[in-house]
Amino acid sequence: MAAAKTASAKDGRVAYKDLREWMAALEAESQLTRVSAEVDWKYELGAVLRKTWDVYGDASPALLFTNIKDYPAPGPNKLFTGAFRSWYRTAMMLGLDPKTSSRSQILRTLKERITDTSQHIPPRWVPTGPVKQNILKGDDVDLGIFPTPHWNERDGGRLLGSFASVFTKDRDSGWVNVGVYRMMMLAKDELGIQIDPANQHIGEHYFKKIEDNEPMEVAIAIGHEPALSFLACIPTVDRVSELDIAGAIRGAPIEVVKAETVDLPVPANAEIVIEGTIHPKERKMEGPLGEYPGYYGSVAGPKPVVRVKCITHRDDPIFRGTLEGHPVNEDHMTLALGHAAYAWDVLERNSIKGVLDVAMPLDSCGYGTCVVSIKPLMEGHADLITCALWGSKATVWAFKHVIVVDEDIDPWNSEMVNWSIIWRTRASEDIKIWKNHRGSRLDPRIPPEEKGFQDRVMIDATRPYHWAPRRVWSTEPEGRGLPLKFPPSTRPATETCLRVNERWSQFSINRTPDYIGSPEGMMRHWWSDEEIRKVISHKVLP
Repeated sequence: MAAAKTASAKDGRVAYKDLREWMAALEAESQLTRVSAEVDWKYELGAVLRKTWDVYGDASPALLFTNIKDYPAPGPNKLFTGAFRSWYRTAMMLGLDPKTSSRSQILRTLKERITDTSQHIPPRWVPTGPVKQNILKGDDVDLGIFPTPHWNERDGGRLLGSFASVFTKDRDSGWVNVGVYRMMMLAKDELGIQIDPANQHIGEHYFKKIEDNEPMEVAIAIGHEPALSFLACIPTVDRVSELDIAGAIRGAPIEVVKAETVDLPVPANAEIVIEGTIHPKERKMEGPLGEYPGYYGSVAGPKPVVRVKCITHRDDPIFRGTLEGHPVNEDHMTLALGHAAYAWDVLERNSIKGVLDVAMPLDSCGYGTCVVSIKPLMEGHADLITCALWGSKATVWAFKHVIVVDEDIDPWNSEMVNWSIIWRTRASEDIKIWKNHRGSRLDPRIPPEEKGFQDRVMIDATRPYHWAPRRVWSTEPEGRGLPLKFPPSTRPATETCLRVNERWSQFSINRTPDYIGSPEGMMRHWWSDEEIRKVISHKVLP
């Protein structure tokens, strides 16, 4: 479908105009499934999505629900979800070839576009846009017109803010932040919102308004082009605008219009925009809701309230939401990449050399475990890396466990990482624990009275840097080569591997059509020509 890529872009990047153009591109790639059977917004829709992710994993399609109970046409009656539960679709968003892109390439591309400010493209103001097709104010404001799911039975209510982009502005600088924060429907014109003044950019904005005893203006955009949705989920080291970074991802500016009742920009092509204010002293009970670790880690409590003053939406709007809970969710995918890019940026800013790749495993929800692949350059290299990460802002939510591995280990491959942990660590030397460190209050292992603190673990799974080379371990069989610091692995010799790769098609060896588990081998990372050539063959000693 050529229409899926009509907007201008540069350097092969794709500027999807809006959510609908993004959906058309996904459908053209067979990445979108339309669900036309009736589904109940209360519990059932969430269960359908959960089974899709649990059973199909990385092969899960994005879903468009078009027949939601109690929401007939011509009113709002559609819900789109699951776009980022896929490496393939994330590569599409970045303008990469999804058929050939690796997770490491996706991360490196994202990191470059976040940290290279010369690539940032500010938004472009336009006089109006489709989001202004319907404007509701006063008594016409009713959040219930949208098919907002009650995702899980234990949830305290319907979660309107699950993948919504929340716009706020700094009182002093005018800097506009865009973030994703959970928001539960309390009434037809009220939302409970979760804000952390100490660790979120929206919290910084809100804290200043608490000091002034003035309400904070807020605009909530639901359903727009994918780059801003992705960026709104992830942390950045600098106070940069997610709108500008989204422009870098797209290679073209996002078009914005002025909101109706608040002094904030909103995407001109958004499906829905909700405008209102958050008052400094008003609190109402919100929650509980299933959280990113896959547990109900917190109980219902008093939260700030968004008083809704205006709703604007397109004709036939498409609600955008997502399910939170046990891995792997689509936000785990975005946070895995976002936290990995953040961690790598932190390490570079701390002048830590030798970092080759950073991964945040999806089975740790994109938060809990950070795996750093390095070329060891000094004794205690892993300690420096860990101290830098644990001293960063994002450590309040992420990096509970830090694992440092050698350059031959793919940090995105959990099997290789586990192999490294088992056979390159000595617990008494290589595992260190930092007790009662400030951490996620949603950690289910921490009792309620101790929330906000975690024990952190560092595992140095690199070969011992301080060991002296031993002749018994050498680059050639029977101790004839150069002495090594660590026993050699059973990896075949470089030239043998390259010769096998060159002749592979002659062997006519293919996968079986049916299989249980992953069709990819644990050590597949070792078999690209590039990785093979990294293994240095030394001359045999006489």
